[in-house]
Amino acid sequence: MKKPFLLHYYLTNRCNARCGFCDIWRERPKADAAAGDVIGNLAQARRAGCKFVDFTGGEPLLHQSLPEFLSSAKKLGYLTSVTTNCLLFEERAEELAGLVDLLHFSIDADDPALHNKIRGCDSYGHVLRSIDAAIKNRLYPDLLFTYTAENAGAVEGVARLAREKRLILILDPVFAPWGPDKLSPEVHRQALEHSKKRGVYLNRAHLLLRDRGGNRVRTPICRAVSSTVVITPDNKLALPCYHHRSTNISIANNLLTALKSPERAESLAKEGRYSFCEGCHINCYFDPTYQLTRNRYLYESMAGKLKYAVTKYLLYRRPWPI
Repeated sequence: MKKPFLLHYYLTNRCNARCGFCDIWRERPKADAAAGDVIGNLAQARRAGCKFVDFTGGEPLLHQSLPEFLSSAKKLGYLTSVTTNCLLFEERAEELAGLVDLLHFSIDADDPALHNKIRGCDSYGHVLRSIDAAIKNRLYPDLLFTYTAENAGAVEGVARLAREKRLILILDPVFAPWGPDKLSPEVHRQALEHSKKRGVYLNRAHLLLRDRGGNRVRTPICRAVSSTVVITPDNKLALPCYHHRSTNISIANNLLTALKSPERAESLAKEGRYSFCEGCHINCYFDPTYQLTRNRYLYESMAGKLKYAVTKYLLYRRPWPI
């Protein structure tokens, strides 16, 4: 079977924000991953081939054991990633110092009222203070801007903030978990123009995918199962992905067995071919997918990543992830 290289670990489905484009905070029942399960699964996923772990949620900082998980992941040789809405970051910044290779702060506008409306909570001030707290602790966050028709005009203001702080602005098109892309070509065109400026990153393969109508079940490009291991807070392997988890395999402290199961083999065979895969364009699963292609998707994706690396690690002289 193919070896995955990315571990998406959903530590909790609890969240202290109420973003309009996300449904995870609405999930019931609420669950937090057990610390023992996480530590064991990290070791087994590393043995299975995973090199990169993204701790996500919900809001991952709501899990009190996040620093412990990050420390274990670093000892196992993972590159680590955390995305946060920043409501809790200031008070936990020192705990995370030296443990996060790719830290992402969600920010959706340069106007507090618009940002807070999109996030469904009063988080704008927390983001600004968290940027300073992160830099103080030698953590250099990327500013993650999920662009929609509502906030497309706010990109330049956030880009200025990013440049002032010598941080990268990531433009991430909002995705619809079900059905085709709901953003207009004009909104994507504006994002593409912004991405040509210094310090602004956009994976142009996302735009190419949307322009082609997303994944097609007759000629699928999705490699979510091949590339990614998805673990839910209740210690299950989600297949084929988190958003369309039609199969949930209880891990019971044996992730390696779950990865060799007939259910995962079936998901590999049906990768990108499920009925719900038609038109799919979920960013977090297609980003690793592009790395397994040998076509224009790979070129467009790598071009953006090269610009990101040159700007962040050479121009801005931020520490290279180790």
